[in-house]
Amino acid sequence: MIWMDSQDTKPKGRSVLVVLMKGDEADATISAIRRDQPGATIEEHGTFWQIGAQDELVIDLTRVGEELGREIDLGQWLTTMATYVGRVEVEERVFRITSQMLELDPSTL
Repeated sequence: MIWMDSQDTKPKGRSVLVVLMKGDEADATISAIRRDQPGATIEEHGTFWQIGAQDELVIDLTRVGEELGREIDLGQWLTTMATYVGRVEVEERVFRITSQMLELDPSTL
């Protein structure tokens, strides 16, 4: 169930996040997210970055590769990810974290 404020007509979003170990791949990911998802929050925590968003966070590996200056595949990128909060959906060259209940959404079946 998604709770709404009595004055709101839209449901409030649910937070998702990804934690990345610092390094070139993380820097490239942050640059791509800043460009593609300006509403995302990016926090530095010593040796890692925490990137959060409401409802959905999309990491486009093609964009990350452009920022990095070389191609990067999902397996390489996953070695940078320490953890995440949300539900993961992997598409070709895209790692998506969503708050949706994908297994219950009829459009994803």
